Amino acid sequence: MVYCCSTCEPLFLCSERQKESAEINASLYALKECIRARASKNTRIPFRSSSLTRILKESFERDGARLCVISCAAPNATDTEHTMETLKTVASIVGVDDQIKEEKAHVVKSQKRESRPVILAPKQWDHEHLKQFLAHKKMNRVQLNETHDGKALMKMSVPQMRAHLFEDRDKELAQKLYNFLRKENDRVSKIQRKEREILKKERKGRV
Repeated sequence: MVYCCSTCEPLFLCSERQKESAEINASLYALKECIRARASKNTRIPFRSSSLTRILKESFERDGARLCVISCAAPNATDTEHTMETLKTVASIVGVDDQIKEEKAHVVKSQKRESRPVILAPKQWDHEHLKQFLAHKKMNRVQLNETHDGKALMKMSVPQMRAHLFEDRDKELAQKLYNFLRKENDRVSKIQRKEREILKKERKGRV
């Protein structure tokens, strides 16, 4: 049995966490290769590639062994990105990668709410939106490159911000920027939560 779970995006990517993620990815890749080799009736199963597949050696060699893949995906729209990654992993393991298709996201606007401005969370900001936010907060010493957007900065910890965004590695400014982004994210989350509650009440009223 293979259990794949969609997890929250980590905000603190320390070296230990990065190493752990790399080991998990390597184990999943080795598992996928073993499953594909068995499915194609290959005489050589590469189970020595990782500790996980070495433990499962008997399952790959036994004739009556069966594979069961269970994926845990979140139903919320805010977790769509993680859900898609989970489904891609599952599809890759069972060898049906071509059945996962993504379409370009589009916003469906309600006629009653067309005049209401769309509020984006920091991780949804593009480069220009991020620059406008920093200018509004008077964070003029932040050094951005063209690849920096809201999502990239939301993934950074305070030490990473010091190293990559400030020439003088100012700890106080890095902490200030980190707090600004989280406060803005909390503010937008509260607004979006209220809007969902309003929509829910409106739908109940139409039933």
